Order: sequence, then structure tokens, then C-alpha cells
Amino acid sequence: MRSRHIILFLMLLIGVSGCSAGTVPPKPSGDSRPQEQATSTNAQTTDAKATAANGAESQTAGDPMVRPKTVRDFFMVLPVKYFPLESCEASKDKGCQRAKADYLKTFVEVEDTANGYLRAGCDGAQSCLEMAIFKKPDGDYLVGVRADFEMGSNSYFVDYDNGKWTDVGGLIVDGFSKDNYYAFPRIGTTVEVFEKLPEDSETASDSPKGKKLYDLEWKDGRFTRKK
Repeated sequence: MRSRHIILFLMLLIGVSGCSAGTVPPKPSGDSRPQEQATSTNAQTTDAKATAANGAESQTAGDPMVRPKTVRDFFMVLPVKYFPLESCEASKDKGCQRAKADYLKTFVEVEDTANGYLRAGCDGAQSCLEMAIFKKPDGDYLVGVRADFEMGSNSYFVDYDNGKWTDVGGLIVDGFSKDNYYAFPRIGTTVEVFEKLPEDSETASDSPKGKKLYDLEWKDGRFTRKK
């Protein structure tokens, strides 16, 4: 009898152990990390779309692949440091595009697209403009810009390449000086050089142009003094 009890007890023990060993433990939630990965992937995709959209927007304003072709095109991408626009609110008007269009609509006097020449007037604090483009041997253009303001003027010779502007007056203009007044031609390629009157002179308020000094002729991508 005692032996039978022992055998039954052992059999009971073996049965309980077998049951425990055969029980499959519950799985953790199977979509925890995949859900995190999906969320991360979606966020990256959204960021990428936003970045692409911002990139496309910035290229639209001044796409270096789209080269200006006319004098108006060059004016519309000209940095305001070469021609300040009093009506431009940079935070609201990207590249001062609206202000530039309004300025031309209001003040343009001569726009000769065929000859690459633009002249526009001024009023009060707003400068007047004279601008001309000169074709270089490589097919690109040099831009001549002069801003006339009350009691003075500033003249520039600037190069545009892939969205970048460079002031090259000292490099390609014979005898270039900020103390000179450069009159750009509507017809031909000869630039007339005048003395620039001091801002405190009696006649500077009427015109900053003084006596004529010499002419510059455009040849092989440079301006040289005409003999």
C-alpha cells in the first residue's frame, strides 16, 4: 500500500511538471517596434517632402539654372545693395520682387529690350536707375548699374554667374573709381565717364555729374580707355 501511494505521488508530480513545460508563454505585443519604425519612417518622409518643397520654392525665386536674358530679367534678380528699394519689406517680399515690379510700373522711362538698356526715375528717398547689359565673349553678360540719389550717385559693374553676383569694376574697367560717374549707353557700347561731384557741392542736388573725363570702349570682355 505504501509503495502504491509513492508510485501515485510520483505519477502526479510528473503530470504537473509536464503541464508546466507544455504551456506557451504569452507573446508581447508584436507591433510595438514595427509601429515605432512606421512612425519614424512617416516622419522622415514628411520631413523630406517639406525639405523638397522649401528647396523648390527657394529655387523659384532665384534659380541659378535659369539665366536672365533681358535687362528687365537682370534687374529683377539684382541685389538691393546695388539698387536700394525704399518700398521693399524684405520679410514680406522675397527678393523684393513685388517692390521691383511696382518700381518699374511707376518710374520706368525707357525700357529698350533689344539694346539691353533700362532707365527709370525716382521720387523723394527712392533712387533713380540707369542700367545696361554688355555681351561678353562667352555669351554671358556684364551688367552696368548706376543709382542716382539726392546729392550723389553710385556706379557698379557687376557679373552674374549661377545665382552669384560679383562686383568686377576694379577688375575689368580701366581706371575704375567710385569717384567717377559712369553714363551707360542705350545705343552702342561706349560708356562715358564723368567726374562725380561731391555730395556737399551746390550743383550736386541737380545732378551728381561733373565734367567729362573720357570714354570707355567695350572690347573682348573689358572696358578700356578710348584713345
